[in-house]
Amino acid sequence: MPQEQSSAFAPDCLAEACAPARQRPASAASGLTTETLRLWKAFAPLTPERRRWALSVGVVEPRRAGDFHLGAGEVAVIVSGCLATEAAGSDLSAEVLGPGHVVATGTGRSVAGQWITDGEIYRVALADWLDRAGEAGMLHLLNAEDRRRARLERRLVCVGRHLAAARVADLLLSINRAAPRQDILLSQERIGDMLGLRRSTVNGSCRALEGAGGARTGRGKIRILDACGLTKAACGCHAAP
Repeated sequence: MPQEQSSAFAPDCLAEACAPARQRPASAASGLTTETLRLWKAFAPLTPERRRWALSVGVVEPRRAGDFHLGAGEVAVIVSGCLATEAAGSDLSAEVLGPGHVVATGTGRSVAGQWITDGEIYRVALADWLDRAGEAGMLHLLNAEDRRRARLERRLVCVGRHLAAARVADLLLSINRAAPRQDILLSQERIGDMLGLRRSTVNGSCRALEGAGGARTGRGKIRILDACGLTKAACGCHAAP
């Protein structure tokens, strides 16, 4: 969190940010929580007053690995965990999103995907956001859309430039950074769908990564064993902000 904003994060802000109107896990029932800090940081471009408003009017909902996501006409932000969104209704992954990423911003645009780890999501109606968050809130959404386009452009370049093993390692690394120390609910077939690779190619890549001690694959699950090792093997496209 930038130093010049730290003074605004006072106890009265926390009381408002943790208002009972928000749905949240029992562990966040009172006091300062890591979820509140993540949201506060996610809305850093907004003024402290508008960030307090965002935290007080939105809802935070838990999600389980494997849950389907479909959102439209809302502002949604990942609080914790990792969500893979789909590209134009296909199994091909458009983005792998983690804490702080804006999921949906447009009234005419729906976003579908699947949670690949446990997590939480912040949601508020787009109309309420636009009515109350002001110019700073609109700029926040526009900047999020610019970052989304940049990530998609990097991914298109990645497909044509990098080897399969580097792309698989990078995908796993980006998920691990979003949700450290969680099992990743992904089969090799699903990874192939997300990256546009054949299952046999994914299998060979996963065996190479497992042989190097970077990850362990199981039936429909993957566990990261050595993030540093994955970093050396990864191309870096998904993991970039």
